[in-house]
Amino acid sequence: MAEITIIPAKDRSDEIVRTAAYARVSSSSEDQLNSFAAQIRYYTELLQNSTDAVFVDMYADEGISGTGTAKREEFQRLMNDCRKGKIDRILTKSISRFARNTKDSLEAVRELKTLGISVYFEKENIETSEISSEMMLAIYSQFAQEESMSISRNCRMGVHKRMADGTYKNASVSYGYEYSEGKITVNIEQAKIVRRIFTEYLNGRGIYEISAILNSESAEKPPNAKEWYPQFISNIITNERYIGDSLLQKKYMTDTLPFQKKINHGEKAQYYIRNTHQSIIDKETFEAVQKLRKTKSRIYYRSSSNKCYPLSKMIRCSCGSGFRRKQSGHGISWTCLKHDRKSAEQCGMKPIREQIIYNAFIRLWNKLQAHYKAILSPMLRQLETLSEREKSDNTQLAELRKEIAEIKQQTYLLTMLNSQGTLDGAYFKERSQELDRKLITAQKQLHANLDDKDSGRFDDLRKLIVIFERAEPITEFDEIKFGQVVEKITVLSETEIRFDLVGGIGFTERIKR
Repeated sequence: MAEITIIPAKDRSDEIVRTAAYARVSSSSEDQLNSFAAQIRYYTELLQNSTDAVFVDMYADEGISGTGTAKREEFQRLMNDCRKGKIDRILTKSISRFARNTKDSLEAVRELKTLGISVYFEKENIETSEISSEMMLAIYSQFAQEESMSISRNCRMGVHKRMADGTYKNASVSYGYEYSEGKITVNIEQAKIVRRIFTEYLNGRGIYEISAILNSESAEKPPNAKEWYPQFISNIITNERYIGDSLLQKKYMTDTLPFQKKINHGEKAQYYIRNTHQSIIDKETFEAVQKLRKTKSRIYYRSSSNKCYPLSKMIRCSCGSGFRRKQSGHGISWTCLKHDRKSAEQCGMKPIREQIIYNAFIRLWNKLQAHYKAILSPMLRQLETLSEREKSDNTQLAELRKEIAEIKQQTYLLTMLNSQGTLDGAYFKERSQELDRKLITAQKQLHANLDDKDSGRFDDLRKLIVIFERAEPITEFDEIKFGQVVEKITVLSETEIRFDLVGGIGFTERIKR
């Protein structure tokens, strides 16, 4: 008979647990900053005096909304340190301090559980290492999310009230205007360009021709624009602001998380206010332009032109121009706008059949589905390493992090001395407040110098990896799969096109016309 030896589980009761704490306040008001400093002080003292836990670090975000995690630099640093194996347990005041988004809460906790890391929510008395904790976490997270959405709804009600009574002010003004002492005034030089655009359009020039003229003359561009694009011209000639009126809530935020900004096509009420500021264009000219636009629309555009296809607004030419869809006796193809509307001399890129682009995507999808572990996962690790190296090489960031670490160390020593009764109470309070102010200032400077784009990019790459983890090979073009992973297509040459995927990575596929 076989001999069986039972190997007992290891007794881990004497192990020191590497513990970190996370705190967050959602605004920069004085009361909230006091709460922020109090949370840091509380967890610093709690963990430093513990006999079975070693204090790893205090992670604390301030002045940042809790509806998502992407903009919380300290939260992302906490997650990265967990992935690096530096932490065993996380303490936080409540679920609403951890995240006000159910999806983000559960995703973070599940990832931490796979890493063997537990989270303790003090207010709710939930320990995620317990089997039944995830259900409770989901319930409390939903409460926290509803609280956040309620706050958001209240803010929107205030905005809508200001719109309804005519006291609402946009944060920015249209091209041709500027703010002066809180009032909208005309920018004289820009206003000349606006009047010229209306005049040129009434004289028969189209938006593409007008934008080309302004670019050739190096006319003053809209803020942050590289050049005059046809869409800018279209926006100007349809904007009621130039006759001194204001249509409010042209766009709106969705009511559910994640909040998204969308164009208002009648889903929400709009507010039209007359004579809110000085006009640049007279109403007769504006109405004549609108009438001409409708006439051109009926003449030049078929009803099918308003349809949205999978490749619509997705394809760019190596010359920088967009592509348009064309249907002929030879089938459906996509052609460069510059080549099609101007001349082959300006761009020699020939039309490309739609099915060729579809076939190239099918090949790319199947390659990534079969080899994502060898392609995407190493790429993510390399980019994260490079990002960390760049941040560590940044002298200003390094100095700020060093300053924050020193302030935390001073807070720790001060707390220990006070707990031993060796400090005068008044001195402890004064010195603690001084350190709190220094920490808050240093944290603000750190947030101001950090760029969140890498964090968002890495999140997109992780989502891309998850998509291909669950993916199956395809033999036909799938519009949903295409929309999930592709952000842009660039036709590089007669034989190559590049797919730019979410996460900022691109793959080139060879084609035959």
